[in-house]
Amino acid sequence: MKEYHHLLPLATGYFGVSSALYDFEGLVVVYGPAGGAWHINIEDEPRWYRGPATVVGAGLLEMDVILGNDDKFIDNIVNTAKELNSRFVALSGTPISEIIGTDLKGFVMTIESRTNIPVFMVPTAGSEPYPEGSSKALLALADKFMEPDTPKVPRGINILGAIHLTMGKETHLAPLIEALQEERFEIVGMFSAPLPGQADPLEGVRKAPGATINAVVSTSGLALAERMYADYGIPFVVGMPVGLAGSNAFMDLLGGSKPDQSKVSEYTSYKRALVIGEPVMSYGMKYCLTYDFGVDRVDVVSVTPNEPLFRKYEGCAGVLAERGRFDHDTDDEGRIKELMNEPGVDLIVADPCYRPLLEGDTAFVSLPHTAMSARINWDMPYEYAMDKGYEYLASQLLGD
Repeated sequence: MKEYHHLLPLATGYFGVSSALYDFEGLVVVYGPAGGAWHINIEDEPRWYRGPATVVGAGLLEMDVILGNDDKFIDNIVNTAKELNSRFVALSGTPISEIIGTDLKGFVMTIESRTNIPVFMVPTAGSEPYPEGSSKALLALADKFMEPDTPKVPRGINILGAIHLTMGKETHLAPLIEALQEERFEIVGMFSAPLPGQADPLEGVRKAPGATINAVVSTSGLALAERMYADYGIPFVVGMPVGLAGSNAFMDLLGGSKPDQSKVSEYTSYKRALVIGEPVMSYGMKYCLTYDFGVDRVDVVSVTPNEPLFRKYEGCAGVLAERGRFDHDTDDEGRIKELMNEPGVDLIVADPCYRPLLEGDTAFVSLPHTAMSARINWDMPYEYAMDKGYEYLASQLLGD
């Protein structure tokens, strides 16, 4: 059994559902006990303060679970969805729905018939890692709203998997979006957020089949990319371009011209680094530390499963990741502590919540992971994408 003394367990499946769907003006209903969605909105959803919450709990009481008071639950959803003018309703499962065998699919048909609002169910159990929940949510959203006959957009691109639990604030992706536009790519759909200036937040989802390529920036977008290749023949690349070398490699995978690398990569005194976090982000950081800063050995600790990143996919045009023999796949606090304090490790890149696990004075670069630290580090100044990522790391590694 895993024990947590300094860390909290990472966000789980229905947190991922919330993260994936939050910005599309729908109503996400977590089928759990009273207060079930409170910890999502208060702790893990910093965007909640922008306006009315779009994630609510079923508010189940003990007698509701025992007696199966489904009519009350359905009535509450119908009334809330109508009151908020929700664009859709998404039902997300929890351990409660799994244990008592709740027929959420049946609820979908009933609610949809009573509201004339699109309704779908996301089959989460509450015990899976958050990328699995967000992945299922993006698939369900796509199945409900994508329009197969959308005309193709020359050099159209979708960004898949850009959920806040991994990416933090949406402003962190601005350098990537700007670089794509400079390379004459037209961003068709942005998952999981509408594009600036779109009156309909679901417009990008509807038009997504018109893209000519998909860019997957976290493991949350892999299943959707695979589905879109199977259904629409859209190839995809996987990776988070961190730094200068990562930007060049990423654009090369996409078939764009390589950006002008005006800065000269700097070699640091660090010899062995450990990067802890979500796999796609962490391997992007590894690429940057290796090729921009000359760190001899960079090991990755994937705190969510990294197997999806390295699975062979039909339609995958390339992966910006190099798995090493000393990389690990674990969220166990004890094991991570051992790895952080191994002799020779002189640099850690991770969420600040991992810092208390250090026993020495090893250099530490903060890279917040919202699925770990929630709103605690939400406003911390940091960058990772493209040249901004290089500049941030240079400021941390090279000093003045």
